Amino acid sequence: MKFILNIFIAILFTINSALALIDTDADTAIIIDADTGYILYEKNSNQKTFPASMTKIMTSMIVFEKLSNGSLTLDDTFLVSEKAWREREGSSMFVEVDKEIRVEDLLRGIIVQSGNDACIVVAENISGSEETFSILMNEMAADIGLENTNFANSTGMHSVKNYSTVADIAKMSQYLINNYPEFYHLFSETEFEWSGIKQSNRNPMLYKDIGADGLKTGHLSVSGYGLAASAKNNDRRLIVVGNGFSSSQKRSQGTSRLLNWGFREYTNITLFSKMSNIGNLPLSMASENMVSLTSNVDIIVTVSKAKKDAIETEIIPVENLNAPFKKGDVIAQLKVIIPKTDPQYIDLIASKDIDEAGYISSFFYYIYSSILSLFN
Repeated sequence: MKFILNIFIAILFTINSALALIDTDADTAIIIDADTGYILYEKNSNQKTFPASMTKIMTSMIVFEKLSNGSLTLDDTFLVSEKAWREREGSSMFVEVDKEIRVEDLLRGIIVQSGNDACIVVAENISGSEETFSILMNEMAADIGLENTNFANSTGMHSVKNYSTVADIAKMSQYLINNYPEFYHLFSETEFEWSGIKQSNRNPMLYKDIGADGLKTGHLSVSGYGLAASAKNNDRRLIVVGNGFSSSQKRSQGTSRLLNWGFREYTNITLFSKMSNIGNLPLSMASENMVSLTSNVDIIVTVSKAKKDAIETEIIPVENLNAPFKKGDVIAQLKVIIPKTDPQYIDLIASKDIDEAGYISSFFYYIYSSILSLFN
C-alpha cells in the first residue's frame, strides 16, 4: 500500500469549531479541503449511514492499487460469470455472460455507469468472490484510517453490514485523489457506451459550471440520495459528501450550494514554503546551542477569509527532547492559532544532525544548571 506524506496528514480533519453560516437538507454532510484535510463544515459527519453506490469509490481504489503496483494492467481482461450477468438490480453496465472484458472498460462501467454487474466481475476476478473481495476493501479502509466503515460488498447494495460515514467517505475520496491521480480522470467522464447502450454519468456536479470533476452518487430507499463530489477552483480543491437528501434535485442543489459556499468563504494560505527556515529551537546538552526548524512540505492552512489576517503561530518542542537526533527527525510542532477555531498542529523537523554535548560542555552545563537551581 502506498501513502503520500503530506501536510494534510498532520492536520487531517481538524474541525472548525466556529458556527458555520450554512446548512443543508442532507441528514449528514461534510466539506473538506482536499489538500489540507481541514473541515470547513460538518453535520452529523460521524453518524453511520449506508453509502450505497459511493461504495464503488473503494471498489475502484482496489483496482487502482493493483494497477499502480503492476499486478494488473488496463488491458487485462476479466471473465463475466453468470452471477455477475444476472446482477441487474439497480444500475448496470449490461455485461454478457462468458465474455472477456478489459479492466479499463470495467472501470468505466463502475465509475461512469455505476454498474453493479461490473463491480461483481471485478470482485470475482480479483478475489474469487465478492465476499473475499470485501476483505480487501476493509483492509484498505483500515490502512487509510476509515474508523467507522465496513464493506460487505463491492456494489453498495443495501446490507446492514455495509456502512460508512460522510467523514470516512470524504477521507476515502481525498486519498483516491491524492494517491491515484493518473486514474482520477475517469470520474470526470460524462458518458460511456457498452453493449450498444450509452449511459450518462449520474453525478450532477459534472454538468454545472463549478469546476467539478468527480466522484460518485449513491441512492438507497433506506438512506436517501447521496453524493461524494469534488471540485477545483483556482488551484483549490474541495470535497463535499452528503447523504440523506430527500430527492435527486435537492442532492444536486444542496451539493452545489455547499461547494460554492466553501470556495467563497475560505481560502488556503501558505505559511512557510518547503524546506524554508521556520524558526530556531534552543538546545541544551547538545553539540550546538540551537537548531533551525523546517518542513519537508509546504505548510498550508485553510482559513476563513474573514480571519486570514489573524493567524498566529507558536513553536512547541516535543517532550523530553534530547540530543542526538538526525536531520529530518520530528523535534517540534508548529501550533497554528486562528480565532474561534481549534488549533492546528504541524510537525517540524530538524534541518541538520545534532550530536550530544562533549564532556567539557556537559560539565559546564551541569555547573550552570546547579547555580541556577540555587536561585529558584
